[in-house]
This record gives sequence, C-alpha cells and structure tokens, in this order.
Amino acid sequence: MENAETGAALFAKAFEYCPNCKQQYQNEVIYKLTKAAVDFTDREYKDVTCGYLLCHTLSNRLTVIDPKNNADDKAEGEESCTKILSIIEDMKCNEELLGLFWKETYVYFEATAYGAIGGFYMRVDTEESLTKAKLYVEKARDIFRETENEMPMLMAEKKIASIESKISGEENLCVDTLQKIYAYLQRTIGETDPQTIGAGADVAEALCLSFHAIEGERLLSKLVELSRRVHGMDHESTKRSMSYLQRMKERIVITQDGQPFIALRYENDGDKCIVKDPTIEDEKETKISASDIIPYLGTPVVCKGLQQLTHLNGKIGDVRKVDLEEGKCQVHFQEAGLEHAEIKFNYLRVVFDLPPLDA
Repeated sequence: MENAETGAALFAKAFEYCPNCKQQYQNEVIYKLTKAAVDFTDREYKDVTCGYLLCHTLSNRLTVIDPKNNADDKAEGEESCTKILSIIEDMKCNEELLGLFWKETYVYFEATAYGAIGGFYMRVDTEESLTKAKLYVEKARDIFRETENEMPMLMAEKKIASIESKISGEENLCVDTLQKIYAYLQRTIGETDPQTIGAGADVAEALCLSFHAIEGERLLSKLVELSRRVHGMDHESTKRSMSYLQRMKERIVITQDGQPFIALRYENDGDKCIVKDPTIEDEKETKISASDIIPYLGTPVVCKGLQQLTHLNGKIGDVRKVDLEEGKCQVHFQEAGLEHAEIKFNYLRVVFDLPPLDA
C-alpha cells in the first residue's frame, strides 16, 4: 500500500504513453485509451483497497474529455466526479486503509483528486460549474499547503485565480504566483531546464500584459540567450521565447484620435518617427511628426527636456496610464527609489532598445 502512488502512476502510464517513442498519446488515441483504463480498473479492481488505482484513472480521464462541447462527456465527467468522491469516503472509512490514509501519499492522492474534479468543472464553464470548480481546487490547495507541497499548491493558486477571473469577468494575470512557480523551478530543476524557461516566459508575458514591459523584456531577453546557449536555436523553448520577445519589442504608439501604430525608429534628430500600421500585413513604413505620437500602455519611454522635474530627464520607465484629455502619461520608472510621475507627451521619447541595467 505504501507504493500505491507509484503503482497507479505506472499502470496509468501504460494507457497514456507510447512504449516506443515515450511520448504521450494525443487526440482520439488518448481519449480512447483513458476510457479503456477506467473500464478495465472498474471491472477488475472493485475492492475498496484498490480505490487509489480507480481514482487515478478516473482523474486522468477527466483531463481529456470535453464537457463544454460534448454532452456525453459532461455526463460521464459528472458521474466520474461523484464516483471519485465516493471512493475517497469509502477508503477513509475502511479499517484496513485508515492507518495508511493519513500518510502523505494518500493525503496527496486526495488533493490531486479534488484538483482533477475542479479542473473538470472549470472546463464545463458555466457560472454554477465555476463555483464548484473553485471549491474543489481550494480544497486541493489547502491540503497541498498543509503538507508543504509547494509546487502543486502554487499550481492550484494559479488555477483558482483563473477561475475567479472567469467568474468576475476581470482579468487576473496572477503575476506573483507565476513568479513563485518560476522561482521554485529554478531552485529544484535548474534555470536551464526547458520547463523552467517556459515558466519564466509565462512570467515575462504576464508582466508585459500588465504593462511592466521593461521588466518583462529584460527577463525574456535573458531566457532567450540562456535557451539558445544551452538548447540551441531549434529547441522549442528557444523558439517560443524568441517569438514572445519579438512581440514584446514592438513599441505601440497612438495618435490623438486613437489610431495605433508600431513605432520603428526616430529620424531627423528625433523630429520624425517611422511607424507602420499593425492592422495591415506588409504595410509600408510611414514617417510622421514625433510630436503627433503618444506612447501607449506598456511602451518603454525616456524623459527628455523636462523643465521642472529635471531629475527625471534621461530616466527610463514604462507607460501605465494614458490621459488623452490632460495630454499626459503615467510613467513608472525602472530606477529604484523613483516614484511614478505624470509626464506630458511632448517630454517623452520611445525607447527602442533597452540599455544594460548598469548603463
């Protein structure tokens, strides 16, 4: 019984991974094989002492069905959730298992089962199901926290934030949780592991989407160089990081009437800005007056020509708010100790290439 987790995982792996290429089956194959695994364990392992194995296969099955778009999958998933909860209670009441259940392996099993149920209800994606999803993922999170399982706890917190975002309709990028996941992977599997690099890219993307563009771009530049050096240009982690970085380096500006452009560079000693329309593929470059463009949210800028807040001249920050009526941007500066400030458009210049931190 002590090795129940390992045994269940190995059993499930036989139905999920190709023995030749060692890759997980995909699409219709994984759909059919996870169903076969459930049917087999349900038929051959009816005793409550084998509940761990059946819960494991049922939980795996919940991850591949499509309850939002397939009514049969939804019905199957709801039945599986009920069965998982029933098995957990039966195992807790069984005298043979009672002494073992509170060992970490079994408590972890209970938490992962709740997480699978929460994931299923999250994908059903109705107001009622999302409330259920939050309840079960919170139960999983609490167990992981009590047993000091840091990584699954963080993943549960990330899922809870996503569920809350769906319920409220307000975006929650959960940057803090993503940063904790990234830090955990750096400590445990190393900064060069593709999984760690991918987690770092998630952090960088969330930073960019929350308009902390400078911090996000610097992190992603580091990840691209690290992945390129360790894994090579053709590795998936390198390609993904480079694709993100290319998007982050796009400097978005708008005109007074709100038309967006991608700013490319300044010319004529900064009097003109070369831009192109992001909505038109292969759009030709256009030259417009630098005084006619406004740095948009997340765009890195540098202060220039300030007559009052002279200590901010030459300081770099990113735009967090744009007030067209007042003609000002709220700029948050990268230098520690500098408070954010409202700066008029004509005292800001787009920064196309971030200087080194020690510059």
